[in-house]
Amino acid sequence: MAPLTDAAERAKRFLETAVKEFKIFIDTCSLLHEKADVFWADILPILEREKKYVIIPYRVYEEVDKYAGNPALCAKNNPADAGLNSRAVKARNAIAKLSQAGLVRVRGEETDNFADNVFLTVFTKFRMQHSLMLVTQDHELAGDIMNLPKAQSVNTKTRIMVRRLNKYGGLSSFYSGAQAPGPKPAAKAVPEEERFAVTKTVRPAGGMISVSHIPVEGDVVTAERGGQRKQVKLVKAGPSGGEGFIYFTDSHGLVAKIYKPDKLDRSKFEKIKLMLTKNIEYDGLCFPEACLYNSRNEFVGYIMKKAQGKELQKCVFIPQLLKQTFPNWKKNDTVELCVTILKKIKFLNDRNVILGDINPNNILVVSPKEVYFVDTDSYQIEGYPCTVGTINFTAPEIQRKSFKDFLRTIGHERFAVATLLFMIMLPGKPPYSLQGGENQIDNIINMDFAYPSGDKSTGKAPAGMWRFCWSHLPRYLKDDFYETFRKDGAHSSEETRYSTGDWVHKFEIYLRLLDSGKLAEQDSMSLELFPTRFKKNPKATYIKCKLCRAEVDEDRTEQGYCQDCLHKGETYRCADCGAEMIYSNYQKLKGSRRHEICLDCNNRKREVYTSRTCSNCGSSFEITYGEKEFFAEKGFNLPKKCQSCRGGRSLSGSGSGSYRAPSSPSTAYEDPLEELVKPLKTLAELIFK
Repeated sequence: MAPLTDAAERAKRFLETAVKEFKIFIDTCSLLHEKADVFWADILPILEREKKYVIIPYRVYEEVDKYAGNPALCAKNNPADAGLNSRAVKARNAIAKLSQAGLVRVRGEETDNFADNVFLTVFTKFRMQHSLMLVTQDHELAGDIMNLPKAQSVNTKTRIMVRRLNKYGGLSSFYSGAQAPGPKPAAKAVPEEERFAVTKTVRPAGGMISVSHIPVEGDVVTAERGGQRKQVKLVKAGPSGGEGFIYFTDSHGLVAKIYKPDKLDRSKFEKIKLMLTKNIEYDGLCFPEACLYNSRNEFVGYIMKKAQGKELQKCVFIPQLLKQTFPNWKKNDTVELCVTILKKIKFLNDRNVILGDINPNNILVVSPKEVYFVDTDSYQIEGYPCTVGTINFTAPEIQRKSFKDFLRTIGHERFAVATLLFMIMLPGKPPYSLQGGENQIDNIINMDFAYPSGDKSTGKAPAGMWRFCWSHLPRYLKDDFYETFRKDGAHSSEETRYSTGDWVHKFEIYLRLLDSGKLAEQDSMSLELFPTRFKKNPKATYIKCKLCRAEVDEDRTEQGYCQDCLHKGETYRCADCGAEMIYSNYQKLKGSRRHEICLDCNNRKREVYTSRTCSNCGSSFEITYGEKEFFAEKGFNLPKKCQSCRGGRSLSGSGSGSYRAPSSPSTAYEDPLEELVKPLKTLAELIFK
């Protein structure tokens, strides 16, 4: 045997190290590479000696199998690659043999998403426990894996590595000039003139400012910044808020905020002046541009860039308004909206500005790429706290605290950012809104997050549309939200929450998956803002419900009707109390009789009205409210004998004729709720996947 060259020797040593130190995964494109057989020939002896194996996700195996069994598909997708089908057949046979030998393990489930998403999910989840290596030819996937953010952890020994098969069948790094994937280049240092100081001390509140005149429409005010002054006319009144009034001005693209007299205090004045000391310029950020003074040189407000659009709260967080305002939006649009918003928040956080009150009323939306942040004077700057906040966007550790008495941390901000993203993905639904929970504040403090991650679930997630929206998120995002919002999650504490930059990267990946068509290929409904069913199981059969025509898993139907339609039915009133009742479609299908009274009234009739001693046998017997009502309606006295002694004999009452004592209502009443629950019990595992 000829001696190994230096390059071959280095490649062999690298492969030996990789097998010993990493869990190795391989992608479809590398399995189908022209030199894949060389790779296997090199690595198999090492795997056998070290008792290790290569991991192939089920989705990857399925892709190989698809190409192996369908030459026409190979020709259609890759017309220039005549050997694709034969390589796929060879790869499928190799996987089968190597699996039997224990040198390859196919991992995962048939219900996993497409391969790229599986790799992202697995590498995100286990990167802190194991060193992981991916072998792939996919440039974008390589970049996504290598850009996975390193969470804060005491474990600094694990590594992530991505390699590709080269033309010799060896493993090479990705380098192709400017397009090479890998760790993102270090962010440029923020210039000093843009960064505010970091402090932990709250500045003492200032007193009120006495103003002789509050400017109104038509008045001229003076704008001042850095010693430069300019006259500005308040041309037309705009919307008013809790703190002041907005005026359009004669300065192009600028509007004025004039504070109400009871909102003018020394702290606000000093804070605006501090904000003006830094050069904060970013599209859509309506940061103060200059202080405004009235004709007597008294501080009255500030000037800022003009904003436009509709409040996030009113155009995205209310599903009906979202459909009306942006009727053509798809999931791509809301994901891109998240990226746009995140980049603005990151810009501010990088300059030591904490929004504090991430209020959806203060984010105005024109399009997914055009967004405006207003009321920026409420942001936390140095020792000036953000004195306002909303429950949903307040971190558990600072709930029920007075915002004016402390400074928020970046960890508090990250909780609010994650909440904002969740409420855009599930339009308007807060992460701690759940079935059978306590009030919202308690849910947040307890971190009682209801939405499932794999097999982990509390079963409290709101039913219907919200679970459908959650189901269609990529698995890695569901895991990230779960670990952020669930008590004791890996990223649930103030110190471990994902940064805004982390979320930017995660949502950029999501956007690429949508734009590339990979998600639609698996399930076209993943593009919809409001899916009408759970994400498709590739192995399930789907039919259209006979009533609503929605596409549903056949196993979750009854005689062709979906569960939602089975719950619906004819509405009528209880004959006793008038409460609304439903004779459900499921009851109709089963031929169950329609009850005249509701369950509460039925239970009341079963309650004991009185106990008596039988005049015949001396035993004690009970008379229910239902029996009492029956006897009263017939004009009979209450019986003196027990049911046994009454038997089938006619007993005299106070009225004419005879009667037979009625059976207890409990023996005649079928609980309609139980009938509805029965089919659902068998579906619980599927629903909460």
